[in-house]
Amino acid sequence: MNDIQSNFSMHKDALARDVDALMTDVQALLHDVKTETGVGANLGHHVLKARQRALQDRLVALREESRARVSEWTTTTDRYVREHPWQSLGTVAAIAAATGAIVALAASRR
Repeated sequence: MNDIQSNFSMHKDALARDVDALMTDVQALLHDVKTETGVGANLGHHVLKARQRALQDRLVALREESRARVSEWTTTTDRYVREHPWQSLGTVAAIAAATGAIVALAASRR
């Protein structure tokens, strides 16, 4: 089950990196707009800065929400597999057999 947790952790880290990259891009865009409009656009700068803060707050909230969901999913999956090991193994075997049949069928058509 640690593989599932590490997989979720990788996705969580990738999401965090993507959010950080997005924030860097937004900050660069804000800087470019400030540079292009000059000093006379102070009001526009404040509006953009407020929108950036709102976006940053929303992204932080989304990051925390996604972390909580991933943690909940991981815990639920881990608990189910521990309580129902044979059903879990049977489900995995059925999915593997169906995937193998689809791949074999696709390979035979080529």
